[in-house]
Amino acid sequence: MSKKRIKDIAIQHFNRLGYEGTKMAQIAEEAGIRKQSLAYHYSSKKALLLELYEEVVQEEQQFVRQFFSTSAAQTLDQQLYAFLHEHKNRFLTHPNVAFMYILSFITPLEVHDFVLAQYRTYLGTLKEELAAVFTRHPDIRLSPEEATVAFVTVMDGLDVQLVYETRQSYEQALAITWNVFWSGIQR
Repeated sequence: MSKKRIKDIAIQHFNRLGYEGTKMAQIAEEAGIRKQSLAYHYSSKKALLLELYEEVVQEEQQFVRQFFSTSAAQTLDQQLYAFLHEHKNRFLTHPNVAFMYILSFITPLEVHDFVLAQYRTYLGTLKEELAAVFTRHPDIRLSPEEATVAFVTVMDGLDVQLVYETRQSYEQALAITWNVFWSGIQR
């Protein structure tokens, strides 16, 4: 049994059942191994979650860097709007991304400080990339730092729609907030 398979199953359980509802015995059973074999890889549910969350954050940091690197030729509005759409699609189709965001919104006390620190590293990467994008577009009325804060705030609000609501509510909120955001940063 590969650790990757164990991690994939664990993420499904964490997403579906939450931290408290996830049981190591159920993960082991679904993976087709004994609980003792799972304990060989992960001494506790907390240890499993910590490793998973750190890896997922690193994957998302890599995605952010790659997205803004490969989309640099697009206009600013195209690039930012495409990022919000790709962000939504990743949340809906990649269990790892849903895991990262859901856990950042609904953090068990036992892992709160770790999750918060990891999520802040992701936000740091996102803000760095956004500030660089805004710096390359001096035709906006906000400083790169202000535009970054505004964009991340819009994204946070949209993430609430993904975590607590539906894809349709995300689309509706995006249509409304995008117009406000884009009108607000243009000269």
